[in-house]
Amino acid sequence: MIVWQPGYVYPPVFNPPHPPLDFISAAIFALVLIAALAVTVRRPANGIAALILTVPFAYAHYAAGTSFTIPKAAFAGFVIGLLWHRPSLRDLGDRRIRPFIYALAAMIVAMALSSLFAEHRDAVVREIAKWVEYAVMFAGVCIAFLNDPDDRPIWGSLVAITALVSLLSISQEFIGAATGLFYHGYSIPRISGPLEGPTQLSAWLGIALPILFARVLVHRSLPLVAVTALAAIAEVLTISRSGIVATAFACALVVLLIVPSHAAARRFTSWPFILGGILVAAYVVIGLASSGHETAQPDGLATHPVLWQAALDLWRTSPFVGIGAGNYELDLGQVGLPHVHTHANSLYLQSLAELGLVGLVATLYMVYASIAPFGRVISRRPLIVGALAASVGLALHHVFDYLIFYPKVGEFWWIILAIGAVELIDSREDSRTIEVAA
Repeated sequence: MIVWQPGYVYPPVFNPPHPPLDFISAAIFALVLIAALAVTVRRPANGIAALILTVPFAYAHYAAGTSFTIPKAAFAGFVIGLLWHRPSLRDLGDRRIRPFIYALAAMIVAMALSSLFAEHRDAVVREIAKWVEYAVMFAGVCIAFLNDPDDRPIWGSLVAITALVSLLSISQEFIGAATGLFYHGYSIPRISGPLEGPTQLSAWLGIALPILFARVLVHRSLPLVAVTALAAIAEVLTISRSGIVATAFACALVVLLIVPSHAAARRFTSWPFILGGILVAAYVVIGLASSGHETAQPDGLATHPVLWQAALDLWRTSPFVGIGAGNYELDLGQVGLPHVHTHANSLYLQSLAELGLVGLVATLYMVYASIAPFGRVISRRPLIVGALAASVGLALHHVFDYLIFYPKVGEFWWIILAIGAVELIDSREDSRTIEVAA
């Protein structure tokens, strides 16, 4: 890592005004939509690749109270192109896919219920719209992959976009990053690349890295090893403590699931679960200890303990259905934090505050549903192992951060879950996949 001299000044961090939709931005979005439509019409698997390639880049512009982004334009083209193929929706009822759909439905219902006592119902509507988009994206990717079960475009796009995001992010070590920290008089940059911040980049890489690492262990190639190593370097340079530890845990899980290759041995070996429990406990303890030594920020943020206590205080005002999805940062003034505008730095406490006990149950079920279907099989398929490990890592990371709030992370995760879910379908399994009795 390059350590900048004390005199180095980072560009100021501020919230820029929302740029309005103009002719140039509208033309760019139209071109992205047409391109995504064309490749999806040609082959649905290419449409999935287009979604993966565009997720990290927003280029947001605003009109009529909503945002227009490159991923949204690509998603619109993907959906139109997929409809051109007249796909069947019956496969979405497969028992391997149903848990994910139930989880999405549960989250949307919990958010709708949270509007009962919400002070800012427009924020609830925005959150519901985001999760409806996640649901449609998950269903669309499932249908596309079921109709065109060729994973080559998917792997190509995953490798390419991970390399690009990693390179753009690492370059900030040399050209300067928007955020950083000071250590013994030295200024250290925290890279974020095209993502909104270092923590979000850490989460995005935390999804991509286990998948690529699983591919490396099964299908070794020098370019793939190079991209995986590049992503690992970028992950470390985010200096996101919880993200780095969670990603390391996810990659360790990949090793345990793929090596050794004898399924029977892995099925009855208990030590990985014991080790995993120890690592999870250590992760939580270390995270809690480090959170206790945080200092207050003068930029609309606050420390973990302060934000967590605020979440509990807000939850007590509406324990069953919460204060309303998207209302946490808007209601912090009610608990003595009028100048703080951020989330709770924990998915679970954010859900408890905004969605109440109903929403916390829905959130825990979503975490379970993102892991359990993959955990019921013993497979060396990289997309299955990677999706499982990425979901476990994200569940850990969510103890200390709230990440699927950001579409670049949330959309990427649900795309990966959809791809992994289709890999679990009986008709697509091979002799390397053995189902574990529930």
